[in-house]
Amino acid sequence: MKNTRKIVALLLAMVVLVGITGCLKSSSSVRGNVTGKVFDSNGKALHKARVEVYGANQSVLTDELGRYSIANVEPGQKKLVATYDNKSVVKIVEIVRGETVENADLTFSVIDGLPPVITEVAVTSLTENSALIAWKTNESSDSTVDYATGPVGLTPYTMLASDPSMVTEHSVTLSGLLPGQTYHFRVRSLDFERNEGVSSDYQFATPSGAAPNTPTSFAIAAPTEMERVVLTWNNNTENDLRGYNLYRSEAAAGTFTRVNADPISSGVGSTTYQDEGLKIACKYYYRLKAVDVAGNESLPTQTLAVVTPGTLAENRTWKAAESPYIVQGDIRIRGGAVLTVEPGTEIRFTQKDSLPDSQGTSMADLIVQGGLMAVGSENSRILFTSAESFPRKSVWGGIAFLGTNQPENMLRYATVMFADTGIKSEGSTPSIENCEFGLCGMGLNIGLSTALNVRYNTIRDCDVGMVSANSNVRNNLFIDNQTGIAILGNDFFENNTVDCLIGVQVDFGNPTIKNNIIAYTGSTRAIYAINQTQSNATPSVSFNNIFNYTIPFNGTNGTGTANIEVDPLFVAGIPYDYHLRKIADGYASDSPSLTAGEAGAQQGRYGP
Repeated sequence: MKNTRKIVALLLAMVVLVGITGCLKSSSSVRGNVTGKVFDSNGKALHKARVEVYGANQSVLTDELGRYSIANVEPGQKKLVATYDNKSVVKIVEIVRGETVENADLTFSVIDGLPPVITEVAVTSLTENSALIAWKTNESSDSTVDYATGPVGLTPYTMLASDPSMVTEHSVTLSGLLPGQTYHFRVRSLDFERNEGVSSDYQFATPSGAAPNTPTSFAIAAPTEMERVVLTWNNNTENDLRGYNLYRSEAAAGTFTRVNADPISSGVGSTTYQDEGLKIACKYYYRLKAVDVAGNESLPTQTLAVVTPGTLAENRTWKAAESPYIVQGDIRIRGGAVLTVEPGTEIRFTQKDSLPDSQGTSMADLIVQGGLMAVGSENSRILFTSAESFPRKSVWGGIAFLGTNQPENMLRYATVMFADTGIKSEGSTPSIENCEFGLCGMGLNIGLSTALNVRYNTIRDCDVGMVSANSNVRNNLFIDNQTGIAILGNDFFENNTVDCLIGVQVDFGNPTIKNNIIAYTGSTRAIYAINQTQSNATPSVSFNNIFNYTIPFNGTNGTGTANIEVDPLFVAGIPYDYHLRKIADGYASDSPSLTAGEAGAQQGRYGP
């Protein structure tokens, strides 16, 4: 009895041991595998067909030979599903634990056994060195062109050009061709199923000949209409000339864009072309090329530029990199628009006005009814001057501010030369600081404006430096003008230095003339320091230094208080320096004007 119990206990221990050992084995002994291939009914292996165990979330893609393998499949009867080109087939297999079911192949009906059909083979865009070969297929396929020199059938194909894109409308460019050569070619297209369609043989000939000569006498006429310029050139004489291509850019460095869609035809003897729809106050660059029937272009002409005149109704910026801007007709900045001029920019105006404005002079003008922001810097000034080869006084109109109070009206570190009137302001409030006006008929005419801030400017070599009424004119230099300033109202003319034949002319009003140096530096005496032309004017003249004038005060008995008449002792030098001498700078004595101003302040341009 005891032996029987021992045998039973031993058997139970063995069962437990076997169970534990089975648990320690991998799951591969309780799962199976399945392998096979996917074909179509013609025996063609299908690449990238998806094979999955239905309901088991197990799937793979076939390789280039149509093979697949799925591991760790639960035992039992399983449904295999193969999907290709939106079609599916099913196969039932029995998975045996720990075994692999091989050759579980799945077969589709024929997917595509036909090659692409090739139609409409054509040669387009033919030039001396290239040709575009185009054709169509009835299904998506790639593009290959076999080609060689010589006519059809003479030589085998030695060159190939291709595009792997799968399309139905094909185009392949053959480049590096020789001019005046015959080429033969065929096209081939391979579809997704690797079925290939091949065309018949074709041939073409490249044009021969050299590129045309560069056109001559290329010119741009001064604009006479807004938004339009007229360009002219002499005709080329080549027999194979097709026409001309005109290129335009808004920057000297490009990019140049072709203006004409088709080549411009030759005229009689010369050709004229009108470029229309242009922007106002914009600088355009043009160059021209001749083109022949083979599509060969000549070298470009020299690049010409033009600034379009007219009424500017949008914001515009003139850039230093595009200098100089040659203005041949009036430009009017309409209210609300702003013309911004970058530091270092040069603007040159012609004496002849190709597009006159009703409010301008007979010469080219800049008329501001909107905003003009011309803000340079001490080391990068903005220049407004004449475009004439040999400029002289009054050879362009000038800058006119007419009825504008926009805050953008500002000139800083600008130079205005050779204008009839450098700045004219009527009913406007431009701020003009640190500017220079030279060789103008009149430097500034602000007699019909009020409350202007005009300071730290230099006005020299003009007939009249400035006309002012009811304005603040401070810390300016008036040098070598016939008349420094003519005052028409209740101006504040303070801390200016005047070195002119007639210093200050008072025509009307009750101006305050204070803390100025009015001193003539010529070898003889000048005429009038302060010249009152109307008896009803009542200037207040005080704390000024008046020196070297024949008549210091003309036409007025009210000379004011604390005026002195002594040499201000300018630093002088070449160029002339109107700073005042100081013992601290090594001079023998201090200038009397250093402390002769109101409350002991310095007089003249460099005072407070």
